[in-house]
Amino acid sequence: MLEFPLLIAQIDTAQDETTGDFYYRTYAPGIGMAECGEVYVLNLTYAHRRREAIIREADVLVLNNICCPDLLPLIRDRRGEGKLTVYELCDDLNDVPPESPIYGFYRNPENTLLLKRMARTCDAMQFSSPELQRKYGFLHPVSHVFPNQILEIPPERNNDGKKEIIIGWGGSLGHLEDMAKIAEPLSRWLESRNGVRLHLMCGEAIRGLFRKLPDHLKKWTPPGSLNDYHKFLSTLEIGIAPLKDTPFNRSRSDVKFIEYASHAVIPVVQDSGPYSAVVRNGRTGFLYNTPAELISILDRLASDPQLRGRVSAGTRDYVLNERLQKPHAAKRVELYRSLLASNPARRWPEDSAGSQFSRFSSLEGAELCGRHALLRAARFELLMTAGMHAANSGDISRAESMFTEAAGIERLDYSPHFSLACLSPEPLESLQESIRLNPKSIKTWLFMGDLAARRGELPRAMECYKTAMDVFPGYELPYIRMSALLRNMGNSDQADVLLREAKRLASLRF
Repeated sequence: MLEFPLLIAQIDTAQDETTGDFYYRTYAPGIGMAECGEVYVLNLTYAHRRREAIIREADVLVLNNICCPDLLPLIRDRRGEGKLTVYELCDDLNDVPPESPIYGFYRNPENTLLLKRMARTCDAMQFSSPELQRKYGFLHPVSHVFPNQILEIPPERNNDGKKEIIIGWGGSLGHLEDMAKIAEPLSRWLESRNGVRLHLMCGEAIRGLFRKLPDHLKKWTPPGSLNDYHKFLSTLEIGIAPLKDTPFNRSRSDVKFIEYASHAVIPVVQDSGPYSAVVRNGRTGFLYNTPAELISILDRLASDPQLRGRVSAGTRDYVLNERLQKPHAAKRVELYRSLLASNPARRWPEDSAGSQFSRFSSLEGAELCGRHALLRAARFELLMTAGMHAANSGDISRAESMFTEAAGIERLDYSPHFSLACLSPEPLESLQESIRLNPKSIKTWLFMGDLAARRGELPRAMECYKTAMDVFPGYELPYIRMSALLRNMGNSDQADVLLREAKRLASLRF
């Protein structure tokens, strides 16, 4: 296939760019694709000040779990220009556990409706696990699975001469129930065996599950960056991974397994979800179902150094042969090129990808590596993100101060004004400024319609909802809002017509 120049932009939700999710789903694939011929890659979060320009210009746009209605007309326009937009789903957002910070957002049915509309509007979908494709592949006729891969293999380790066998686990509070199920039997076993020790990298809540375990049998490391986590993994010989059998967990990636494997740490993981299909029992790791089975496997490994050596080598060989990022990144690029080539509207400028990349990679905060640029947060993005955190924690005055400063830095960006409107008891002025800067902001028009409806300005509310509908007629929510308003006005017949149209749109598979 012709290797025409490509500018690929991967946009993630606003988050810490040092986390594992960002690294495995955005950063590492970006680095791998940028090493393919004539491919330039930009990685950024949705908070970035130049996101809209990048969205308009990139040949390939990958949206990772992004859920914003204002992208809908941009995606439509991109298709008309022969550009490719891919929606990536890397979590089961219909079954988010209550302890997750995004639980409240996706508990709102309007947001899950928007998630599906976003996916259907794009040109293709990609998933981080086969289970996600099985559950959500109905949203789009074109979908592919790209599992997490290892970008860099750690140096080969030597366990010769070690007197202790280090068993360990590291992870987030979301695994509290998983660890609680094994904490007591694991602690009893550790006390019963000589020459074994537990290392944990976690928060205080999970650390507390092992408070009865004597200090000389355990070591605790507080949570840190992904680099800190890999340093922690280098101290382990056996890594455990309990995982409760839930819809959300079944859709997870097998990243903990491949992280263990890349460090030649022997994985002893739950026989469920992401691990069942990939672990070759007794060769690249071990699968268990119950805490008793876990203890039995650990006991066997502790007693058999030759078994430990054999499985440790096998698990590392598996990663070296099958789970390196660069060959898999080439498959992504090949897919994107083929999808672009199938669009009859596509035109091939000679070298716009390189010149566009040069322009965006020179922005403040850009971290350049060959044909890859990570567009890190500068002052504007830091203010917007910190403002969101302050608003979520109830510190409204601090949030307002940050959004106001952000608006002064990027005077053509409407998002600080929309954020200010969300905080104000009198949001109209901020909403009007948001619309002035972006007349096609669906979320702003919907907000203005809701505000007018609350004030009893029903014709104005209808006008705002109708404008949102006109910006992107395929989005269900404006129809639902107008239907509810007409019903309250006593016009049930017209309300039913709009509601039926909303249901028709929601039922469309593509």
